[in-house]
Amino acid sequence: MEELLNPKSPVPLHMQLEEIIRKKIREGSWAENEKIPSENELSRQYGLSRMTVRNVLLRLSQEGILYRVQGKGTFVKTEKIVGKPLSYMGIRSQLEEKGYVSDTKLISLKPVSSDEKLAEIFGISGKSRVFELKRLRYLKQVPFSLHVSLIPEYLCPDLLNREFDFEGCQLCDILEQNYRIRQHKMIETIEIVQADEEQSRFLGVSQGYSLLHLEDVVYGTSDAAVEYSNVFFRGDRFKLQIVNTKNG
Repeated sequence: MEELLNPKSPVPLHMQLEEIIRKKIREGSWAENEKIPSENELSRQYGLSRMTVRNVLLRLSQEGILYRVQGKGTFVKTEKIVGKPLSYMGIRSQLEEKGYVSDTKLISLKPVSSDEKLAEIFGISGKSRVFELKRLRYLKQVPFSLHVSLIPEYLCPDLLNREFDFEGCQLCDILEQNYRIRQHKMIETIEIVQADEEQSRFLGVSQGYSLLHLEDVVYGTSDAAVEYSNVFFRGDRFKLQIVNTKNG
C-alpha cells in the first residue's frame, strides 16, 4: 500500500514526502540507479505543488541520495556507507549499528606457507604455515567488501578440523572463545588501490577500479601479532570517517 501524507501531522508536508522517499530507498523499493517518478507524477500522487516536490528532490540530490540526468530524470544514487576504522569496530558491527543487514560468504579457508613479510609480522620462520581465510560481504545482495585474514597455524592448529561458522560469526569472537586469542592492539594502514583480477571478480568491478584498502595487524595481550588482514571496499560504496579528539 502506498504511503500517504498526513495533513493533520505537525510534520510539514514537504518533510513527510522527503521521509517517504528516504524510506523507499532505504527499504529497497527504489533500487540504486533506478529512475524515480517525475516531479509531475509525485506532485499528482501526493497533492503537492511541483515547486515543493522539486525542492525536496533538490535537497536529496545535494545530500547525495539522488542524482539528476539532464533530459532523462532523477535517479537513486549508489549508497555510500560512512564507516569508522576497523580498530574502532568491526565492519559487520558497524553495519548492524546503522541498521543494515549484511550477508557473508566464505570463499576459502586453507593453510599457506608464510612469506618473508608474514614471517616478520608474526615472528615465525619462513617455513611455518598460516591459515588464510577469505570472505566476501554483501549489502543488499551486492558485493560490498572482500576480507582476507591470516592467522599463524601454531595459535589454532585444529582450525580446519573445527566446524566454525565463519559466515555467521566474527573471526575475533571465534578466536577468543575457542583459542583464548584476545585482541589488545591494532595497527591500521589505509590507502587507495586498484582492483586486481581476483578483487574485481569477487567485488563485481572492472580491473583497475578504485578500492579502499585497510591493512591491519592485530596484536594479542602478549604484544605478539595474532592476525594480519586486508580488507578491500568498493570505492563507490564506502567512505571512512576518522574522528580525533584534541586534548589540552
